[in-house]
Amino acid sequence: MEKAVIVSAPAKINLHLRVYGRREDGFHDIRSIFQAISLADELVVGSLKETDSIEIEGSFDCPPEATTLYKAVIAYRRRTGERCGLSIRVKKAIPAGAGLGGGSSDAAALLRALNLLLGDRAGFLGEEELAELGASVGSDVPFFVRGAAALVEGRGEVVSPIPARADYALVVAFPDFPVSTAAAYSLLDRLRPSDADEPDLSVEELLASYASKPPEAWRFANSFETPVAAAHPAIATLIGLFASEGARFTRMSGSGSAVYGVFPDPDRAAFAAKRLFSRAPFASFVAPAAPLALIPGLHYT
Repeated sequence: MEKAVIVSAPAKINLHLRVYGRREDGFHDIRSIFQAISLADELVVGSLKETDSIEIEGSFDCPPEATTLYKAVIAYRRRTGERCGLSIRVKKAIPAGAGLGGGSSDAAALLRALNLLLGDRAGFLGEEELAELGASVGSDVPFFVRGAAALVEGRGEVVSPIPARADYALVVAFPDFPVSTAAAYSLLDRLRPSDADEPDLSVEELLASYASKPPEAWRFANSFETPVAAAHPAIATLIGLFASEGARFTRMSGSGSAVYGVFPDPDRAAFAAKRLFSRAPFASFVAPAAPLALIPGLHYT
């Protein structure tokens, strides 16, 4: 390996996630507030002498060639024409199928790393160009390029960064099963034939609540939560346990299966996690986790 860059790839939670009805093209529009959190994968990205080679090491739920990392490399090469060999080592902390955006965050972190590692040869790409590349890899990737908190719309590719809050602490729970995004959408369409009666919040209400209201006053919701919890009762159990342990706000993240609770400070989050560990042996917990005000940077080895 000639030189390498180390980059953190943080998870995200959906504080609010409204999924609208199926479009004619089969996709769904969303309106969501994304918040990056301190739970993170770590990537070490290095250049190799062998042209075109791509070495990907890590614990994945699919072959390396099917990961978002591989797709991100291909997208970067098509955009820049750079064919340098690459070594990508990933230390995974974000579980797959948890609704925490691990694959999307890994792809965004890799694009940022490639931009630093190879930009002097391939030409440095601006944030807008990186976000466009990210959108070609996955809908949530542009968020992780742009910032630590955002209003996210469209299929997930319309990202409007907002000032990120960091005045609360989190406990994140992982049940002992994943939920695929495709399965969650299938459940939603089957159990909610129409979205017409689902309560909705305007952009103005969402942004005002996030910016200034305490978590216990948030009226945020998740369209996936009811249908996915109906298929996986452990999710509803975790939400109830979080509430009983004093969480100011609790929701399933994304399409599941992770559930999080919001607490006023790290000490109360850690105390709740200890009690939850004994009350919910079917899940693992990360606590305290912090909401991020900034996406972590990169550094050379």
